Amino acid sequence: MNPLNLPYRLERTRNRHSNAVYRDETIVIRLARNLSLREEQRHIENLLKRMQKFVIREERRTRIDPFRLLLDGASELTVAVPGGGSYRFTLEAGDRTRARRTTEGWAVTLGPGIRQARFHRFLWRLLSELELPRIRSLVHAINTQTLRVRVRGVKLHSATTLWGSCSHTGSIALNAVLLFLPQDMLEYVIVHELAHRIHGNHSRAFWREVERACPEYDRLRRAMRHFSICSL
Repeated sequence: MNPLNLPYRLERTRNRHSNAVYRDETIVIRLARNLSLREEQRHIENLLKRMQKFVIREERRTRIDPFRLLLDGASELTVAVPGGGSYRFTLEAGDRTRARRTTEGWAVTLGPGIRQARFHRFLWRLLSELELPRIRSLVHAINTQTLRVRVRGVKLHSATTLWGSCSHTGSIALNAVLLFLPQDMLEYVIVHELAHRIHGNHSRAFWREVERACPEYDRLRRAMRHFSICSL
């Protein structure tokens, strides 16, 4: 059932459907409510098989990991964003986790007992805050040059499953991992989400809109499969 011998843990939830995520080298299986013991076992087996395939696939991909030195114990690190800025993160122990803007980046105080995954998300959030103005301007510039749809807002955040998303109200969210991918891939994802303002699905009409604004979209989409979307 678990040929890779990956550790896993169970969480019983009130959700209607079971699901699983891979975090901190552990498979977390979230079981739906009101399952019988037999149903639980079947859900566990199916989700373990699915996550095994996910882990194998992810290991073959390039992982974007700009904060690794800080996560491994370094006290300072300069993160250079291709096409963007270069930011210095300094780290010291304190009574709680917080950050202070500096002229070069962020001075981070790390509270006692903070889990690495939470600290990792915190660092991505800080970097996203610094890069958001540039990305927001890029989204609006590409929109003006291409599809000219209404955009209500732009967000940049860490995510584990999607490169980007577009809400029904017109707010576009981009995965901060895109900051470290080639510029043409970042621009493709922006076009992809802008096109969702015209078609809220992945129909042929949707892909025609994407191709009109980004003729190389298919090559870029395939090339992005070599990068890991899971940065946390």
